[in-house]
Amino acid sequence: MGVSEIPKECFLTQLETHKVNSKYIDIEYVIHLSNDKRLKFKFPFGYARSNYVTHNLHIIKGLIYNNSFPLKYINKDAEVLDNEILEKIIKDANYPKSSEDKLSNLLNYLHSKQAYLGAEIEIPSKYTFNIKNKLAHSLYFQHTYELDFFIRTLEELGYIDIKNLTKAGIERVNLTYKGLTKVIENKDNGALSNKCFIAMSFTDNIKINAIREAIRESVEYTKYEVILIDEKHINSDVTINDAIISEIRKSKFMIADFTENKHGVYFEAGFANGLGKKVIYTCQKDDMKDVHFDTKHYSHIVYENVEELKTRLINKIEAWIL
Repeated sequence: MGVSEIPKECFLTQLETHKVNSKYIDIEYVIHLSNDKRLKFKFPFGYARSNYVTHNLHIIKGLIYNNSFPLKYINKDAEVLDNEILEKIIKDANYPKSSEDKLSNLLNYLHSKQAYLGAEIEIPSKYTFNIKNKLAHSLYFQHTYELDFFIRTLEELGYIDIKNLTKAGIERVNLTYKGLTKVIENKDNGALSNKCFIAMSFTDNIKINAIREAIRESVEYTKYEVILIDEKHINSDVTINDAIISEIRKSKFMIADFTENKHGVYFEAGFANGLGKKVIYTCQKDDMKDVHFDTKHYSHIVYENVEELKTRLINKIEAWIL
């Protein structure tokens, strides 16, 4: 059995710890993310985090706060997390890295907190450090100073007005018309979209219907909205091609399934690529031999059954799509 004492809170996440039985002479405990999701840690006394993990703890916390921690590490049978695994998770994580992405992510967050257009948005002060720190980490900022810097940058760009500035720091802001216009622009070009466009065969048969549902379930599991053009209500004055182009523009990424090798999938994937959007290529194994050479060199998820498709697609979305 392991040691009798465990820390009251996880020194990586600051969440409450729960003891588990261990065959090692180590600290082994879990933190609960929800009823069916948890993380397991095993650290000996005097354990030192690697410099890399220490410097990037905010990314670990951000993944947890945004329910984006890799699925394979949060089930009850998941392996114990150590430095090596944590470093890999951080390096593979998809989060706002560039200054532009951080600004867009913060602006979108502020927009989402408006009670109505033009409403003031409260920002936690330095006197509520834990709350403000959690907000900073949930937006993938390293600390509250970085959060404040980017809030001031949004003001300098004319996207927000700081309405209340006290000794405790920035307490209230509101979006300007220019800021609202920027949010709409970002959503229209897919930068802040929560949509995934699905390009695939729409043949009505058992195989394709099963693939369709597997893709839908995978996308919805990762919290994105599924866009299937045959399920959209299209106005009579809009052509199907115009509707496809419009929905691709508004989507953050695309899944292009080449099973049955439909020509429309090639067009839609090419258009998305031309816009600089991420495309996840998939194909049922038996049909992969017929995929055109122009796209065959792209990395495909080649699957034998829908369960394999779902597992690999969820892993790909979580690793590759912000």
